[in-house]
Amino acid sequence: MPKTPASSSAKRRKKPAAAEKSGRLLTQDGPQFHPVRTQRAFEAVCDQIRHQIADGTLHPGQRIPGERELAEQFDISRSGVREALRSLELAGLVEARTGQSGGFFIKSGNTEGITQAVRDLVALGQVPLANVTEARIELTCMAIRLACQRATPADLDAIEADIDHHAELFRQGQGSRNSRSVGEFYRLLARATHNEVIVMLIDALSEIVRTLLMRLDPKPRSDIVRVRRLVLRQIRQGDAVKACATMTAHLKNINEYLEAAHQERAQSSAAGRTLAAARKRRITPVGSDTSPPGPLYR
Repeated sequence: MPKTPASSSAKRRKKPAAAEKSGRLLTQDGPQFHPVRTQRAFEAVCDQIRHQIADGTLHPGQRIPGERELAEQFDISRSGVREALRSLELAGLVEARTGQSGGFFIKSGNTEGITQAVRDLVALGQVPLANVTEARIELTCMAIRLACQRATPADLDAIEADIDHHAELFRQGQGSRNSRSVGEFYRLLARATHNEVIVMLIDALSEIVRTLLMRLDPKPRSDIVRVRRLVLRQIRQGDAVKACATMTAHLKNINEYLEAAHQERAQSSAAGRTLAAARKRRITPVGSDTSPPGPLYR
């Protein structure tokens, strides 16, 4: 009996038995993924890759299968795979490498995803700067308490060397917030806790604040070296309470500076919009020395 076009098409769509087991697609080696049937395709792809990172199937430095292979395993279009990979790259979970052996690879642990997510929320006004400062103070004080208990002499010497390095830079007039190294003090303090989660969180929040400060003034505060030396001395003495109080006062001063600058910028922007609107309506705003051309309307 001759095969009908429908039966031939159905046969072509059928997955080879060797490639399917318990509803899960298998490959010769490497990660295995389920076909996507529900929710937006790229979200399901992201969820499966995240799950395999979490359970250790995928590990830092490992190459993800190519776009075509992923599209076949997930049973979705290649555009859906590309969207998923872009999303994972923005989240800091994968990185694209070029060259003959290029492709997408699982990224080593870093705080870029956390930093960017919180930075975006602050920029959009969904997370107040005061919340960032509060979290930073609490995490830094936690780090100070743990450092007083766990820091090795080498940990504390590394912090002191960093302070000395920046003191010399400032003496030469080369201190700048344009370099991430200005926040190395907080990273080294966090490392002295020997808790990687604290390191990641403090690093992320410190980088957000550094970026905000850099936009206002690339030159760091003049008291930065004095405050850091005092905090280190108090940690060496095992006085976590005084060290926390010193650091809290410093971080609150930074927050007040940022809040005042933000308020000034908002007022300046509002005044500019008012003047522009008045000119458009050909009305002289109260208190303005700028007289628009043409007749005045009261």
